[in-house]
Amino acid sequence: MLLIRNFHFLFVFFAIAICSCNQQDKLEIEKSASAFDIKQGEASVLQTNQRFIKSFKAKDSVAVANCFTSDAKAMPANQQPVKGRDDITHFISGLMRSGMADFKLNTLKIWGDSSILIEEGTYQLLNTKGTQIDMGEYISLWQMEAGNWKIYRDIWTSSVPSSAIKVDETNMPAH
Repeated sequence: MLLIRNFHFLFVFFAIAICSCNQQDKLEIEKSASAFDIKQGEASVLQTNQRFIKSFKAKDSVAVANCFTSDAKAMPANQQPVKGRDDITHFISGLMRSGMADFKLNTLKIWGDSSILIEEGTYQLLNTKGTQIDMGEYISLWQMEAGNWKIYRDIWTSSVPSSAIKVDETNMPAH
């Protein structure tokens, strides 16, 4: 009988301890979430997008790639994924050499928390004459790296049939 009482006591004790840990974890998560300012995250994403566009127009593929995390992955429409900042630099350089001269981004929505932000939007790609050569939609996942929000994953899909997109593929990087 004493053994059963001790078992019940231990069971109740551990149940209370586990529930209070879960409650404490829940409070910490709520505290962290309430401290996060989504407006600051949105402002950072929009500022980085402007730096991305400005660097692309200046044909600075390194500066464009620095908008991505070191372990980023870009998943372009109709192509193999591009992994890591070095390969992204090479990919962006290839886009520039192929005649793409300007990006237009339209952010539709940004949401998330202190660990990740999600951006949804539309894009247009223009050639050196200012003619639209592609347009579509994108989703970007953003993570903090070295105190800045950077693109962690980037995927886009073209609204233009691939047969209609005219790009000089001789300068495109091979994957």
